[in-house]
Amino acid sequence: MERHKTALVLAPTLVLVAAGAGCAGQVPLTDAEKLARVEEMVAEVERRFPEVEAVTVEEVGRLLETGTVVLVDARAPREREISWIPGAITSEEFERDPDRYADLTVVAYCTIGHRSSEYAKRQNEDGRRVLNLRGSLLSWTHAGAPLVGPDGPTNRLHVYGETWDLAPSRYETIW
Repeated sequence: MERHKTALVLAPTLVLVAAGAGCAGQVPLTDAEKLARVEEMVAEVERRFPEVEAVTVEEVGRLLETGTVVLVDARAPREREISWIPGAITSEEFERDPDRYADLTVVAYCTIGHRSSEYAKRQNEDGRRVLNLRGSLLSWTHAGAPLVGPDGPTNRLHVYGETWDLAPSRYETIW
């Protein structure tokens, strides 16, 4: 099922709010501390996949405004059931007819960018140009960009696992 295109509106500033409760005895991370950890993880992804071209949330926003991008969700179905970037398609949808998107910039995403980098690498090896969304959904949410779920706009996000529980505090994270 192809999702409808929507405009991307990025928050002009990042609001710092205390994170939810962490492990007993630990002080919750602030959103700024979470974002710093996201950046550390992204740097590691980029070291592992130097051959995969990445695009920032801001660059994707510009591409969305011009209608020249297709976002491909490279996560597992159980993750995609929670929420996704508005207008994104699944990797299965993309692979059924990749030629349909030949005139668009194809950008894959996951939670942090590791699985979407693997996906982009495989697609690139098959002759299809696929970029990776730098920082994927974690960077997307820290930029204030919207998510949708089965019932419309949502603040729920599947983050793959506890290690990746670095979404801004305004999000309900699931893993």
